[in-house]
Amino acid sequence: MRLLPLLTAFPGTHLPLLAEWARQFSSVPDPLDRLDALRRAQRRAEVDIRAALSRLAAEFEVPSSDVASAMGSVRDTLDELTSEVERDLAYELEQTDQY
Repeated sequence: MRLLPLLTAFPGTHLPLLAEWARQFSSVPDPLDRLDALRRAQRRAEVDIRAALSRLAAEFEVPSSDVASAMGSVRDTLDELTSEVERDLAYELEQTDQY
């Protein structure tokens, strides 16, 4: 049962923040869970990219050291791509730890 639609179904009824008991019924995932999911997704992307680079290197006889070097850039790019989301989730996590 989702509580949020029920609470907004009454005209003029607005809750600025969910009460602690209402958070249990909310479908918003925990910031820690979302942060873990982000890190898992980053690792999956890294593995997929490494596999693609390895296939390309094998096909054109590129040294594996070049693939390893390219992966350093890939990691930096993934970190840059997701850094804002990661910071936001870390901030949310800090806020939930205060309650």
